[in-house]
Amino acid sequence: MNKDNLAARRAALIEQCAEQRVGLAFELNALRPSKVMAGLPLAGYVAANRKLALGAAGAALGLVLMRRKRLAGVATSALSAWKMARGALGILAQLRR
Repeated sequence: MNKDNLAARRAALIEQCAEQRVGLAFELNALRPSKVMAGLPLAGYVAANRKLALGAAGAALGLVLMRRKRLAGVATSALSAWKMARGALGILAQLRR
């Protein structure tokens, strides 16, 4: 084989590899989850904060499946704990001054 033929073949192979690299990069970019959910703001937020969303969904499901009488007890004790925590934080804020 002569040098001109080999050079032409090498140039063709380099061009083919460049086209394949561009195609592969485009396909990989399309497969990324952040790109798929970019148009959906809520889905993008859920994907970014997956642990928080799963925790909230689990808590909501637990509340739905809980009996009403028991739910009232949990709600009153949670409200009491919330009030106690707010009071404690207020006392801590006064002590820091």
